[in-house]
Amino acid sequence: MVTAAIGLFLLGYYGGNRYRHRDSSPPAIAGVLIRPIHPLPAFELRDMASRPFTNESFMGCWTLLSFGDLHREPDRRAVKRMIEVHNRLADKPDLQRQIRLALVISGDPIPAWDFDRLSPTLRLLSGTAGERQRLQVSLGMPVPATAGAREQAPPIHLIDPEGRLLALFPDAQVPATIASDLATVAAHADVLGSR
Repeated sequence: MVTAAIGLFLLGYYGGNRYRHRDSSPPAIAGVLIRPIHPLPAFELRDMASRPFTNESFMGCWTLLSFGDLHREPDRRAVKRMIEVHNRLADKPDLQRQIRLALVISGDPIPAWDFDRLSPTLRLLSGTAGERQRLQVSLGMPVPATAGAREQAPPIHLIDPEGRLLALFPDAQVPATIASDLATVAAHADVLGSR
């Protein structure tokens, strides 16, 4: 009886440790999970209505952030990808409501584009070259962009509800996979320290 009790204790201890360690490991995603989580520097941009957009604007929601010039096709592709990711989360309405899209533009917006109709969650942001570059450098983007990078859409960055860089999704990653990654990351927010 004592031997059986000790055996049960050891089995429970071993199983409990394996379960605990499995839950505490970061999830596997197709994109690039940033570890350790990277806090962003202080910055101030403005949206198209001249309202300020700062670090505090990221708080309380998941944000997909990218950079670009809307006169360039690869950069417009990044906008379309972010909108498609948001739309693909329709089967997860609670998460979809927590998603914000932000594009930091380096040129003038294209007046013909009706962004509110494309996605009411999309905010176009602008600011001084210094503010834009400070944010780009903190996200690991080269400034200025290299010639080869100009042919690719800029990566999409995932900012967590505490305003920290958590993941990035390169141009080659399709919206369906990004949406799946985002749902996985949000489901493991406690493990990642992003509640």
